[in-house]
Amino acid sequence: MHRLPIALTLATLVLAFPPAPAQQPTEEAAIRAVFAREQEGWDKFDPKEVVSTYTDDIIWQNPFGVRIHGRAEMEKFLTDLLARPGYRAGNSTVPVKILDLHLTSPTTAVVWSDERIDGLINDFSGHPMDPRHSYYLEVFVKKDGVWKISDSIIMDIVHIK
Repeated sequence: MHRLPIALTLATLVLAFPPAPAQQPTEEAAIRAVFAREQEGWDKFDPKEVVSTYTDDIIWQNPFGVRIHGRAEMEKFLTDLLARPGYRAGNSTVPVKILDLHLTSPTTAVVWSDERIDGLINDFSGHPMDPRHSYYLEVFVKKDGVWKISDSIIMDIVHIK
């Protein structure tokens, strides 16, 4: 007979004190902070700030076929790109935003995002480029307690005319 009151007391305690929240919200916040710092670097045309969010062995590819391996090569590429007048002429009409953030393990995550840019100029021809709608897929890894981007690919939606 004493078992029923004990069981009810235990059940009440379990319901009254839910388990401590998982690490997921904290990890997601840390990943979002790295993502925001990367975007801030792009917005300020600051290659050092952008690459500070990448691992030493970053693999990055844009929709124009440029594929880069390593942070040093990425910084060199960005220093060139971010100084070009045609690139600087672009304005985000829909700023970069996270569409999906998926923690795949305690040390890896995948982030999908998108952005729309208008006003870019082709530096070689001097002609305006079509507005761009780009999707980004980035893999984040956590090493020594720090989240960084290890892989990044940009995909543009191409509108056939």
